[in-house]
Amino acid sequence: MAASAKIPNSDIVFHRDGAGDIAVVFMHGWIDDLHVWNPVIAELSGSGFETVQFDLAGFGNRTQANGPFTFDRFAADLLAVVDAVDKPFVLVGHSMAAPIVELAAEARSERALGLVLLAPIPMAGARLPDEIIESFHSLAGADASVIQAVRQQAGPSAPEAELARIAAVAAKVRPEVVLATADLWNNGHPVQRPGGFSKRVLILSGSDDPIVTSEVVASQVVTRFEAERTTTTEIEKCSHWPHIEQPSLVAAQISRFLAGSLATEAVRADARH
Repeated sequence: MAASAKIPNSDIVFHRDGAGDIAVVFMHGWIDDLHVWNPVIAELSGSGFETVQFDLAGFGNRTQANGPFTFDRFAADLLAVVDAVDKPFVLVGHSMAAPIVELAAEARSERALGLVLLAPIPMAGARLPDEIIESFHSLAGADASVIQAVRQQAGPSAPEAELARIAAVAAKVRPEVVLATADLWNNGHPVQRPGGFSKRVLILSGSDDPIVTSEVVASQVVTRFEAERTTTTEIEKCSHWPHIEQPSLVAAQISRFLAGSLATEAVRADARH
C-alpha cells in the first residue's frame, strides 16, 4: 500500500509502495523529480520488495532546500531514508544520482544488496567542454517551454506529456541550484574516491546517449566495480533518459536484477538462522 513518511527534523518526505523484505530506492537525476520513475515502477514484475522514492534537495517538492548541493550531502539524505526504512536495499540511480547511490551503498555495505546505475555520470564527472556545459547552465531560470524543447531534442522518443511534466518541474528549480548541480555532475566528486562497493551492479545505458557513451561507461564506470559482479546492458533506441524513453525495457532489466537480489537476501537470511 502506498504511503508517505517524513524524516524527523528535515524536509525529506519519502514515498513507499508495496511490501517485502527488501527496499528498492529510486533516485532521480538532474532537474527531475521522484515521479520520473513512475513509468518504470508501474511495470516492475515480481514480489518481495517495496519501492521508495524521494526528491533530491533543491528539486521537485524540495526547491526551497538549502545547500550545500554536493554528492556527500545528497548521499547523507539518501542514508537517512534507507536508515528509516531499515531493511536490506537495492539503490537505483539515474545520471547525476549514480555517484550518490554508490557513496550511500559503500556507507551501508552491510545492508546494500546491489546497485542499478542508469546512464551514470562517472564519479569523476562528465567533464564536458565549456561550450557544452554552458548549454546546461543556460537552463537556469529558463521557461518550461525552453526546457521541454531541449529535452525533446535530446530524447526524441520520450512521451511528450512526460516531457512537458518534467519541464514544468525543472522550471521551478532555483537558478543557483541549477548552476551548482550542473557543475557538480560535470566536475565530479572532489575527493575522486576509488570504488569501494563489491556487490552486484547493473549498468544500463542508452544506445544514443551523447553524454554517457559506451566508451565512458567502459572506461570510467565499469572499472569502479568488480568485473564478475557487474553487468552492462545497452538499451536500444534511447538517449540519456532510458527510464522515460523505454520504461518497459528498463523495468524488465531491473526486475531480473531484483530477482537475483531477493535470492541473495534469502541465502543471507538462512545463514543468519
